[in-house]
Amino acid sequence: MIPLTRQDGSPFLVNPDRIELVEETPDTVITLADGKKVLVRETATEVATRFHFYQRSLHVDARFGGRRVYDPPTDMDPARYEHPNRGRLRAYNERVEDRT
Repeated sequence: MIPLTRQDGSPFLVNPDRIELVEETPDTVITLADGKKVLVRETATEVATRFHFYQRSLHVDARFGGRRVYDPPTDMDPARYEHPNRGRLRAYNERVEDRT
C-alpha cells in the first residue's frame, strides 16, 4: 500500500495494483480499477515515484545482501506509514519455548 493525501488533508492508503490511471487536470485524479476516482494532493510524478518505490520494496527482502543504491529510501518505506487515527499495527512473533 502507498500513502497518499486527500484534498482535505486526510491521509489514506491505496493499493497500487488497483491504480489504472493517474491524471493531472490540474489536480491529480487517480482512477482505480473499479472506476472509482480519488482526488489527491500529490502530483502524478510523486504518485509514480511512490508506486516505483513500492514495487522495489517488494524485491528488497527477496535477495541476499545489503541495500543497493537504487533501492527505495527508507523514509518512503510503506511499512513505516502510520495512520494518525489508530495505533501502529505490528506483526506478533510468538516464540515457542522448549517446555521439557
